[in-house]
Parts: sequence; structure tokens; C-alpha cells
Amino acid sequence: MYVRATRVQIPPDSIEKGIAFFKETVAPMANSTPGNMGQVLLVDRESGKGVGITIWDTPQAMGASEQMGITSRTGSIAATGGQIINVDRMEQVINERAAPPQAGASVRLNTIAGDPAKTENAIKFVKNQVVPALKSQKGFQALIMNVDRLTGRSTVSTVWATRADLEASESSVSGLRRDAADAAGAKDVTVEIFESAVANIKQPATA
Repeated sequence: MYVRATRVQIPPDSIEKGIAFFKETVAPMANSTPGNMGQVLLVDRESGKGVGITIWDTPQAMGASEQMGITSRTGSIAATGGQIINVDRMEQVINERAAPPQAGASVRLNTIAGDPAKTENAIKFVKNQVVPALKSQKGFQALIMNVDRLTGRSTVSTVWATRADLEASESSVSGLRRDAADAAGAKDVTVEIFESAVANIKQPATA
């Protein structure tokens, strides 16, 4: 699958407006667009940071939906008085779930600016080392890894039932985070904590 992730900065007192706009406008618009596999909204209520994510079954579907994305971004900024920080378009290479997607979960978003030549290295490390270590942690719900093979940029999101579960897992993941940065050819990993305000994800069809 493929994702388009739009990072926004809005006034903290407009967070609820942003969530409402995403639920009432962005999600229905995405659902009616061919190839859409879901929508996720991550928010930090204190800082006003947000990441709106649409998920697509093919890169062609994501590309064909660009006008929908522009319309959504323009409307979101008008509704909240915020600003667009950047837009990432990535391939989803790992989606490991221990529980169904649900709003209200806590998310640790790790962003890595790596070496494009080491992208496969990073994917293998996360799949073989990070996923098994996290699956045994209390409250673990999911690990999702997205990559931009051209730039080497990647994100690893770990999803937890509660903020307490997320915080309790930190001692187990801090060392893995450094090793993941090494595997990706990156100097460091940027870590942010979000609430999953919207988590509408369709399950791919199985044979």
C-alpha cells in the first residue's frame, strides 16, 4: 500500500475543528475516491501538531488522487487557521497488527532521514528485530513502516492501547531506535507522540 501524509501546524485551540473537518469532509472525500484504503489523523493537542494520512492500494491510485489531496489540505487550513508543513508520499512496507485500528490509541512516530542505499537494510532490521521485540510488550497494537526509496526517509509508527503502555515500552525500544538509525544510515531518529484521533483503515482483500 501507499500513503500520503500531510503534516500541519494549527492553533491548539483549533484541534477539535481540525478533527471535525477530517471526519466530516476529508474521510468521506477519500472514501469516495478509487483505490482509497483508509484515513488516519494523528494529533498532539498541546502543541497543535497534526498528521493527516490517506492510504492507497497502488501508487497510481495515490497519484490520481492528488487533486483530492489539494482540496482537502486547502479546506483544512481554511477551517483551522493553520499551515501546511510538508507532504510525504511513501510506500507502506510493514503493517504488523496485534489489534484492530481504533481511535484514541497512543502513537509513537519515529522519523528517520536515512541513506537511500540502505532502505532495504532498515526494513529488514525493523521486520526482524523491532517487530518481535515490541509484540511482547503490554498494550502493543501495531507497527507501521513507510519509506520513500528515493530520499531514504522513513517513518516507523508504533501504536499502543494507552499512553501508559507507550511510556512503559520506552526502555525496551530506545536501544533498538539507535540500531535502526544505524541500519538506515541515519545520524538520529526524531520521535514524536500523538493521539490517533481518526483510524479508518480498510483491510485488504485476502485470497
